[in-house]
Amino acid sequence: MVKPALISFLFCLAQAAADDRPFAVRFFDNPLLLPVGLLAIFYVTFWAPERRRKAEEARLLASIQKNDRVITAGGIHAVVVAAAPDSDVVTIKIDENGSTRVKINRSAISSVVSASQSKAKSDGESSD
Repeated sequence: MVKPALISFLFCLAQAAADDRPFAVRFFDNPLLLPVGLLAIFYVTFWAPERRRKAEEARLLASIQKNDRVITAGGIHAVVVAAAPDSDVVTIKIDENGSTRVKINRSAISSVVSASQSKAKSDGESSD
């Protein structure tokens, strides 16, 4: 004896096989299209750029070396005195004669000022 559930399943398969609508119409009738599309947009808009930004920040923090000019998250402009590659702590000097040294976390460094930027700033200040 054939079970009623099997009969209804076979009936659904026969209807699906007899569906002669074009593929595009059947594709856009799919109820999963909207959530999958929204997830794809969310990934492209938020997740991928955030992952790239974090990778760039990690690369920047790993490349900090002695005598690099840096700007901390608090806005302090300083020069790196000691930066061990395996340590999360960086020693910076704040004043020109180097007597004031501060230890900070690498994560507190917001940007590294390149030599060309600092030279252009010093040239601009001296010509005023």
